[in-house]
Amino acid sequence: MGLDYQGKDFMNVIGDRRSCRFYDPDRPVEPEKIQAICQAARTASHMGNANAVTITIVSKQETKDAFTQMVSSFNIPMAKMAPVSLVFALDRKWWFEGLPEMLPKIFKLGAINPSHGWSLDNIENSTLPRLTTFPDPVVSYMLSCETGMAMAQAQLMATALGLGCCAYAGVPPKIGELLGFPETAQFVWAMAIGYPGETVESMGMRPRRAYGDIIYQEKFGTPAIADPAVDEELTKLGVLQPESALTPERLAAINAAAEQMGLPTRTDENG
Repeated sequence: MGLDYQGKDFMNVIGDRRSCRFYDPDRPVEPEKIQAICQAARTASHMGNANAVTITIVSKQETKDAFTQMVSSFNIPMAKMAPVSLVFALDRKWWFEGLPEMLPKIFKLGAINPSHGWSLDNIENSTLPRLTTFPDPVVSYMLSCETGMAMAQAQLMATALGLGCCAYAGVPPKIGELLGFPETAQFVWAMAIGYPGETVESMGMRPRRAYGDIIYQEKFGTPAIADPAVDEELTKLGVLQPESALTPERLAAINAAAEQMGLPTRTDENG
């Protein structure tokens, strides 16, 4: 038992993270690893420490069977293959009830301080009345951002523990009904978790637009310039890795994984 953590380097964790869509359906994920992933998500940054991000663990076959009928059709095979799915939701209740409890608490702990303009008087008479009167759509938008930060930490923990993961969408009302969400809760994303059905090297790093196409300097649209020496060092550290390629070896690997689940295979490089 235990996490069996081998001390994977943080740089490699970032570089090795993949959107994994093939899992070993016969290899269950240890409960302690799921707990570690959820703890990583629970401790992610959260505005005002409101704690309004929730995770529902879906692992029982009966729940999985019902859940996979409520996700996008191209995500069904992945959701079936993965032994566990984590269902991330936001709960607006904890924005309105969590902030009045947590903001004063983190002030008393020194997390927010008079040096930055904070005081108990400011919190009680200015900040809380403003934040807790935001309309529901605004709160949902803000908490969606918080959920994304929790999911990012969950993905990195899964990668560090030798697991694969991939976020996927579903039908919010149906998922909420199946899992018993209160009216204040809103489905955001699900995340498949399992032991990968192909190697990190086989999957490769997904292609991205050039650095300056998405990273801007001072003004939107003004490309930031990447220093080649920094990128070279990041490559040596394992953060930047070779991009995906549909080699004959990978084609054989994903076809084998598909056949194991009775799924269609690719007949050539273009599918």
